[in-house]
Amino acid sequence: MQHWHFIWDPPLPGKENMEKDLELLQRAAAGEIPPVLRLYSWSPPAVSLGRNQHPERVVDGRACREMGIDVVKRPTGGRAVIHLGEITYSIVVGDNYPGLSSGVLESYHLISRGLLEGLRLLGIEADLALGEETGPGITPGSCFDTPAAYEVQVHGKKVIGSAQLRQRGALLQHGSILMELPLSYYQRLLKGKGREELVNKLADRAAGLYELGYRFTEKELALALKQGLSRALGAHFETGDEAEVKHSSR
Repeated sequence: MQHWHFIWDPPLPGKENMEKDLELLQRAAAGEIPPVLRLYSWSPPAVSLGRNQHPERVVDGRACREMGIDVVKRPTGGRAVIHLGEITYSIVVGDNYPGLSSGVLESYHLISRGLLEGLRLLGIEADLALGEETGPGITPGSCFDTPAAYEVQVHGKKVIGSAQLRQRGALLQHGSILMELPLSYYQRLLKGKGREELVNKLADRAAGLYELGYRFTEKELALALKQGLSRALGAHFETGDEAEVKHSSR
Protein backbone atom coordinates (compact mmCIF):
# COMPACT_ATOMS: atom_id res chain seq x y z
CA MET A 1 0.00 0.00 0.00
CA GLN A 2 1.33 3.44 -0.94
CA HIS A 3 0.59 6.64 0.94
CA TRP A 4 -1.82 9.07 -0.77
CA HIS A 5 -3.18 12.49 0.14
CA PHE A 6 -6.93 13.07 0.11
CA ILE A 7 -8.40 16.54 -0.50
CA TRP A 8 -12.08 17.45 -0.39
CA ASP A 9 -12.33 21.07 -1.39
CA PRO A 10 -15.20 23.48 -0.79
CA PRO A 11 -16.94 24.68 -3.98
CA LEU A 12 -14.58 26.87 -6.04
CA PRO A 13 -14.81 28.89 -9.27
CA GLY A 14 -13.83 27.03 -12.42
CA LYS A 15 -10.55 28.87 -12.94
CA GLU A 16 -9.39 28.04 -9.41
CA ASN A 17 -10.39 24.40 -9.77
CA MET A 18 -8.38 23.97 -12.96
CA GLU A 19 -5.42 25.91 -11.60
CA LYS A 20 -5.38 23.68 -8.53
CA ASP A 21 -5.45 20.48 -10.58
CA LEU A 22 -2.60 21.78 -12.74
CA GLU A 23 -0.60 22.91 -9.69
CA LEU A 24 -0.94 19.44 -8.16
CA LEU A 25 0.21 17.88 -11.43
CA GLN A 26 3.27 20.14 -11.55
CA ARG A 27 4.14 19.40 -7.92
CA ALA A 28 3.77 15.66 -8.50
CA ALA A 29 6.04 15.92 -11.55
CA ALA A 30 8.62 17.68 -9.37
CA GLY A 31 8.42 14.93 -6.75
CA GLU A 32 7.14 17.34 -4.08
CA ILE A 33 3.97 15.48 -3.12
CA PRO A 34 2.70 11.90 -2.91
CA PRO A 35 -0.22 10.81 -5.10
CA VAL A 36 -3.43 12.77 -4.56
CA LEU A 37 -7.15 12.08 -4.80
CA ARG A 38 -9.07 15.35 -4.86
CA LEU A 39 -12.86 15.79 -4.83
CA TYR A 40 -14.47 19.14 -5.58
CA SER A 41 -17.46 21.01 -6.93
CA TRP A 42 -17.98 24.27 -8.81
CA SER A 43 -19.40 27.60 -7.64
CA PRO A 44 -20.68 29.22 -9.72
CA PRO A 45 -21.56 26.38 -12.12
CA ALA A 46 -19.24 26.24 -15.11
CA VAL A 47 -18.74 24.98 -18.63
CA SER A 48 -15.29 23.44 -18.97
CA LEU A 49 -13.82 23.05 -22.44
CA GLY A 50 -11.14 20.69 -23.65
CA ARG A 51 -7.74 22.29 -24.17
CA ASN A 52 -8.13 22.25 -27.98
CA GLN A 53 -11.62 23.76 -28.07
CA HIS A 54 -12.30 27.40 -28.96
CA PRO A 55 -14.83 29.02 -26.60
CA GLU A 56 -16.36 31.25 -29.27
CA ARG A 57 -17.16 28.21 -31.41
CA VAL A 58 -18.56 26.04 -28.65
CA VAL A 59 -20.47 28.10 -26.08
CA ASP A 60 -22.89 31.00 -26.18
CA GLY A 61 -20.97 33.57 -24.13
CA ARG A 62 -23.97 35.86 -23.69
CA ALA A 63 -26.17 33.04 -22.40
CA CYS A 64 -23.41 32.01 -19.97
CA ARG A 65 -23.18 35.54 -18.60
CA GLU A 66 -26.97 35.85 -18.27
CA MET A 67 -27.18 32.55 -16.40
CA GLY A 68 -24.12 33.15 -14.21
CA ILE A 69 -22.12 30.29 -15.73
CA ASP A 70 -18.32 30.38 -15.79
CA VAL A 71 -16.41 29.29 -18.89
CA VAL A 72 -13.00 27.71 -18.31
CA LYS A 73 -10.48 25.64 -20.26
CA ARG A 74 -9.32 22.30 -18.89
CA PRO A 75 -5.67 21.25 -19.18
CA THR A 76 -7.00 17.91 -20.48
CA GLY A 77 -8.68 17.18 -23.80
CA GLY A 78 -12.23 16.19 -24.60
CA ARG A 79 -15.30 18.28 -25.24
CA ALA A 80 -17.57 20.62 -23.30
CA VAL A 81 -18.87 19.54 -19.90
CA ILE A 82 -21.34 21.51 -17.80
CA HIS A 83 -20.47 21.25 -14.12
CA LEU A 84 -23.80 21.39 -12.34
CA GLY A 85 -25.40 18.63 -10.27
CA GLU A 86 -22.16 16.64 -10.09
CA ILE A 87 -18.99 15.99 -8.12
CA THR A 88 -15.61 16.12 -9.84
CA TYR A 89 -12.78 13.77 -8.93
CA SER A 90 -9.13 14.40 -9.71
CA ILE A 91 -6.24 11.94 -9.45
CA VAL A 92 -2.64 13.14 -9.66
CA VAL A 93 0.16 10.58 -9.52
CA GLY A 94 3.55 9.78 -11.04
CA ASP A 95 3.12 7.95 -14.34
CA ASN A 96 5.51 5.24 -13.14
CA TYR A 97 3.06 4.25 -10.40
CA PRO A 98 2.39 0.48 -10.42
CA GLY A 99 -0.30 -0.33 -12.96
CA LEU A 100 -0.33 3.15 -14.50
CA SER A 101 2.93 3.13 -16.45
CA SER A 102 1.89 0.98 -19.41
CA GLY A 103 -0.09 3.62 -21.32
CA VAL A 104 -3.12 5.90 -21.36
CA LEU A 105 -5.77 3.28 -22.00
CA GLU A 106 -4.39 0.83 -19.46
CA SER A 107 -4.12 3.47 -16.73
CA TYR A 108 -7.58 4.75 -17.59
CA HIS A 109 -8.90 1.20 -17.18
CA LEU A 110 -7.30 0.79 -13.75
CA ILE A 111 -8.62 4.11 -12.42
CA SER A 112 -12.07 3.36 -13.83
CA ARG A 113 -12.02 0.04 -11.97
CA GLY A 114 -11.47 1.97 -8.74
CA LEU A 115 -14.34 4.34 -9.48
CA LEU A 116 -16.53 1.39 -10.42
CA GLU A 117 -15.72 -0.37 -7.16
CA GLY A 118 -16.58 2.79 -5.22
CA LEU A 119 -20.01 3.07 -6.83
CA ARG A 120 -20.70 -0.63 -6.24
CA LEU A 121 -19.98 -0.12 -2.54
CA LEU A 122 -22.98 2.24 -2.56
CA GLY A 123 -25.15 -0.44 -4.11
CA ILE A 124 -24.98 1.11 -7.59
CA GLU A 125 -25.13 -1.45 -10.42
CA ALA A 126 -22.26 0.00 -12.43
CA ASP A 127 -20.04 -1.54 -15.09
CA LEU A 128 -17.44 -0.45 -17.65
CA ALA A 129 -18.31 0.42 -21.24
CA LEU A 130 -16.28 -1.21 -23.99
CA GLY A 131 -16.54 1.99 -26.00
CA GLU A 132 -16.77 2.51 -29.73
CA GLU A 133 -13.05 1.73 -30.02
CA THR A 134 -10.65 0.05 -27.64
CA GLY A 135 -7.56 -0.31 -29.79
CA PRO A 136 -4.08 1.07 -29.11
CA GLY A 137 -3.72 4.82 -29.08
CA ILE A 138 -7.32 5.58 -28.15
CA THR A 139 -7.40 8.52 -25.76
CA PRO A 140 -10.50 8.61 -23.54
CA GLY A 141 -12.58 11.73 -24.11
CA SER A 142 -14.70 13.75 -21.77
CA CYS A 143 -18.10 14.51 -23.21
CA PHE A 144 -20.98 12.31 -22.09
CA ASP A 145 -22.36 11.68 -25.59
CA THR A 146 -19.43 9.38 -26.49
CA PRO A 147 -19.17 5.82 -25.12
CA ALA A 148 -15.39 5.87 -24.67
CA ALA A 149 -13.51 2.75 -23.66
CA TYR A 150 -13.76 1.86 -19.95
CA GLU A 151 -16.11 4.70 -19.03
CA VAL A 152 -18.29 3.93 -16.01
CA GLN A 153 -21.93 3.37 -16.85
CA VAL A 154 -25.12 2.27 -15.10
CA HIS A 155 -27.82 0.39 -17.01
CA GLY A 156 -26.14 1.44 -20.25
CA LYS A 157 -26.05 5.13 -19.28
CA LYS A 158 -22.71 6.90 -18.86
CA VAL A 159 -22.45 8.40 -15.36
CA ILE A 160 -18.76 9.38 -15.19
CA GLY A 161 -16.89 11.20 -17.95
CA SER A 162 -13.12 11.58 -17.62
CA ALA A 163 -10.03 12.88 -19.38
CA GLN A 164 -6.30 12.44 -18.81
CA LEU A 165 -3.09 14.42 -19.23
CA ARG A 166 0.51 13.23 -18.81
CA GLN A 167 3.23 15.79 -18.24
CA ARG A 168 6.88 15.46 -17.23
CA GLY A 169 6.51 12.08 -15.56
CA ALA A 170 3.16 12.69 -13.86
CA LEU A 171 -0.45 11.93 -14.66
CA LEU A 172 -3.63 13.96 -14.12
CA GLN A 173 -7.00 12.31 -14.62
CA HIS A 174 -10.15 14.14 -13.68
CA GLY A 175 -13.80 13.64 -14.42
CA SER A 176 -17.40 14.40 -13.54
CA ILE A 177 -19.57 12.04 -11.51
CA LEU A 178 -23.12 12.88 -12.51
CA MET A 179 -25.83 13.10 -9.89
CA GLU A 180 -28.09 14.93 -12.35
CA LEU A 181 -27.65 15.56 -16.08
CA PRO A 182 -28.38 19.25 -16.86
CA LEU A 183 -29.79 18.75 -20.35
CA SER A 184 -31.55 22.11 -20.45
CA TYR A 185 -28.24 23.85 -19.78
CA TYR A 186 -26.54 22.02 -22.65
CA GLN A 187 -29.44 23.08 -24.85
CA ARG A 188 -29.16 26.71 -23.82
CA LEU A 189 -25.38 27.19 -23.51
CA LEU A 190 -23.86 25.25 -26.39
CA LYS A 191 -23.97 26.50 -29.94
CA GLY A 192 -23.30 25.12 -33.38
CA LYS A 193 -25.13 23.08 -35.98
CA GLY A 194 -24.73 19.85 -34.03
CA ARG A 195 -26.25 21.11 -30.79
CA GLU A 196 -29.61 19.39 -31.16
CA GLU A 197 -27.95 16.10 -32.08
CA LEU A 198 -25.59 16.40 -29.12
CA VAL A 199 -28.42 17.02 -26.66
CA ASN A 200 -30.35 14.06 -28.06
CA LYS A 201 -27.28 11.84 -27.71
CA LEU A 202 -26.80 13.01 -24.13
CA ALA A 203 -30.38 12.16 -23.26
CA ASP A 204 -29.93 8.72 -24.81
CA ARG A 205 -26.45 7.84 -23.55
CA ALA A 206 -25.97 9.54 -20.17
CA ALA A 207 -27.85 10.05 -16.92
CA GLY A 208 -27.36 11.24 -13.36
CA LEU A 209 -27.23 8.72 -10.52
CA TYR A 210 -30.11 10.43 -8.71
CA GLU A 211 -32.13 10.27 -11.92
CA LEU A 212 -31.46 6.53 -12.04
CA GLY A 213 -33.01 6.15 -8.60
CA TYR A 214 -29.91 6.03 -6.38
CA ARG A 215 -29.59 8.13 -3.24
CA PHE A 216 -26.46 8.89 -1.21
CA THR A 217 -24.77 11.84 0.44
CA GLU A 218 -21.58 13.51 -0.70
CA LYS A 219 -19.85 12.11 2.38
CA GLU A 220 -20.97 8.57 1.51
CA LEU A 221 -19.73 9.04 -2.05
CA ALA A 222 -16.38 10.40 -0.87
CA LEU A 223 -15.74 7.48 1.47
CA ALA A 224 -16.85 4.91 -1.12
CA LEU A 225 -14.56 6.39 -3.79
CA LYS A 226 -11.64 6.35 -1.38
CA GLN A 227 -12.26 2.71 -0.59
CA GLY A 228 -12.77 1.67 -4.21
CA LEU A 229 -9.66 3.46 -5.43
CA SER A 230 -7.67 2.12 -2.48
CA ARG A 231 -8.48 -1.41 -3.59
CA ALA A 232 -7.72 -0.81 -7.26
CA LEU A 233 -4.57 1.28 -6.84
CA GLY A 234 -3.12 -0.03 -3.60
CA ALA A 235 -3.58 3.42 -2.07
CA HIS A 236 -3.42 4.12 1.65
CA PHE A 237 -5.23 7.36 2.49
CA GLU A 238 -4.80 9.40 5.64
CA THR A 239 -7.31 8.52 8.32
CA GLY A 240 -9.03 11.15 10.39
CA ASP A 241 -12.21 11.88 12.27
CA GLU A 242 -15.75 10.81 11.39
CA ALA A 243 -15.64 11.88 7.73
CA GLU A 244 -11.99 10.92 7.11
CA VAL A 245 -11.98 14.02 4.94
CA LYS A 246 -9.97 17.22 5.16
CA HIS A 247 -10.97 20.39 3.34
CA SER A 248 -7.90 22.03 1.91
CA SER A 249 -7.34 25.75 2.41
CA ARG A 250 -8.12 28.01 -0.51
